[in-house]
Amino acid sequence: MPRRSEKSKLIAAICEKYLQDILMLELSDDDEQEEVDEQFRVNMLILLNNRRSAHLGVSKSNHWERNVLKHFDENRFCQMMRLNQTEFAYLLNLIKDDDVFRNDYNAAQLSIDTQLKIVLFRLGSSGEGLSVRKVASLFGIGDGGTIQIVTRRVFKAIINLKQRFLYWPDERERLKLIAATEKELPGCVGYIDGSEIKLAEAPVRNHEIFFSRKRQYSVKIQVICDHRLRIRQLTLGYPGSVHDAKMFSGCLLSKHPNRFLSTSQWIAGDSAYPLKPFLVTSFRQNCTEYSREEKENFNKYFSKYRVPIENCFGALKEKFSSLKELKFRLHTIQNKRECNEWIMVCCILHIFINFNNEEHESSVEPSVNLLPSTNLRHSILNFIQNQPIV
Repeated sequence: MPRRSEKSKLIAAICEKYLQDILMLELSDDDEQEEVDEQFRVNMLILLNNRRSAHLGVSKSNHWERNVLKHFDENRFCQMMRLNQTEFAYLLNLIKDDDVFRNDYNAAQLSIDTQLKIVLFRLGSSGEGLSVRKVASLFGIGDGGTIQIVTRRVFKAIINLKQRFLYWPDERERLKLIAATEKELPGCVGYIDGSEIKLAEAPVRNHEIFFSRKRQYSVKIQVICDHRLRIRQLTLGYPGSVHDAKMFSGCLLSKHPNRFLSTSQWIAGDSAYPLKPFLVTSFRQNCTEYSREEKENFNKYFSKYRVPIENCFGALKEKFSSLKELKFRLHTIQNKRECNEWIMVCCILHIFINFNNEEHESSVEPSVNLLPSTNLRHSILNFIQNQPIV
């Protein structure tokens, strides 16, 4: 039996009361009957022309932003905004003149300062702290489409800074990176790996391709970073079930390695990646080359110095906790694009926070000793075997 609404129950109660009043009337008392009829009509008009309860709207207050956040010390401000106050001011200065903050009509926007704070708070929150209603209540704005509009606007402004922060090192910078790690992995420019970004809900369409080997719905990203954990290349848009080797085959480095690396320069990957002249990986279990001891020693040493990529993912997700579980339910192309933009913005901000004071240096190229370009893994194996036992 379908559940009756509260309004239906009230209508039934008014009708029942009306019938009872009519039955109690004396037949000759016309004035009293008119009064009962009038009261019934008034009650029904009020009920049918009004909501069951008054809609008073959502109370809004920017007290927290204006009077609490404003007076936080450096540490507490950084916990909330993921940037310290100096970094926040610098980022605000970089995006404030972006065209996205100019309207073609007269409707006023929230201040750019407030918009940036809203977005940074969302990026750094996880779990229930990421709830649209909670964020809206905290900043005193509407919980309808306002937050989504603000987020898209700030994302566009930050993504416009991509070329300034997310770029591949030129030849001089690559030699500098090689010189810094020459005693560990000679010729290594960076480290590559994939990582899953968990989704809070299963995608609406083709959800099975997003179900990963970790038994969760996710999207995958591929990152190449250097020894300082600076992201150098980012690949997005793959569902969770896609293998790392598949992602690598679609990235620019795989298709055009000569644009990114010179002779004897290479990147380090795990055994999930294919062995290439420019990509050195650890030995797989079914590899028949070399002795078991040689392969185990190589893998142990290689994994020890390939750890920056794992640290990079850890630092990224710890700084921007929203990446631990994205509150996206993928169902449209636009929705998937917004998911990718969310990850992209986090990566750009990761670089901004840790490397915003760097400038391209024009110093003399450092002198480095590179390994023979033929069979790099064999050359690295020989290098490892000649290392002193610690």
